[in-house]
Amino acid sequence: MIGQQAITPHTLTPVSPANMPLFWTEAGTGTPLVLLHGFPFDQSVWQFQQTELSWKFRVITPDLRGHGRSPGFTGPTSIDRLADDVIAFLDQAQIQEPVILGGLSMGGYIALSLAARYPERLAALLLIDTRAGADSAEAAQNRLNLATRIDAEQSSQPVVEGFLPRLFAPATYVEQPDIVDKVRMLMQNTSPLTLSTCLRAMADRPDRTADLARISVPTLVIVGEEDPISPPQEAQEIARSIPRGEVKVIPRAGHLACLENPEAVNAAIHMFLDSHLPPQSRKKSV
Repeated sequence: MIGQQAITPHTLTPVSPANMPLFWTEAGTGTPLVLLHGFPFDQSVWQFQQTELSWKFRVITPDLRGHGRSPGFTGPTSIDRLADDVIAFLDQAQIQEPVILGGLSMGGYIALSLAARYPERLAALLLIDTRAGADSAEAAQNRLNLATRIDAEQSSQPVVEGFLPRLFAPATYVEQPDIVDKVRMLMQNTSPLTLSTCLRAMADRPDRTADLARISVPTLVIVGEEDPISPPQEAQEIARSIPRGEVKVIPRAGHLACLENPEAVNAAIHMFLDSHLPPQSRKKSV
């Protein structure tokens, strides 16, 4: 890979008891590109983006609170609280310049919270296989019921059973079993407390549809062509609602396009950022 950069792991020390020391990795230099993973995974879902995009950007991938190698929850949370964690993380890492922010699925909910509440911290926005609207009453209740079951069984298996069959394009299960196995392991390794806490947070998340028109930064909405959770039609509606929004539909991919067809996702991100960010904000390839 031309200019591929070494990936460095970090753990931040909290600046106060209210802030969490998040585990994170970074690679490359230049404008910070911060990628937020989805539920219930960790930063490793960005492995293909970090290696490819790091020859132009400083690619930063934190484990969100309770996920991967970051500390767990001590009480209820919300999508806005998880977004506040990201701001605290950026402050602790002394990243004050506006960042390119990307979010996958639940990470997209968090990214939209940041775009609505901390717009000055963003230079561009990448929304990947995610939604702007709140859950329907039925969908929210299904999440709450699943959270209750997880608490009762103290097991990640209900989430694996409920989510894994819906995450990928049909061909991915046959042609890329290693990716399916990786995601299954990530889900199994996530603590039951994190699973139930985040399910409740997602069920209670606000509707961000009305906020889309106020997003002023360039925004790319990426969606898997076969995503049943956040389908292409919904992604197109999000992009149309954002003044500088564009959409890219990724073929041969479902809800985890970044893993299923990373070459297409990386090419879309490169093309979009090359056309919208000034050249001086990007590192030249080496």
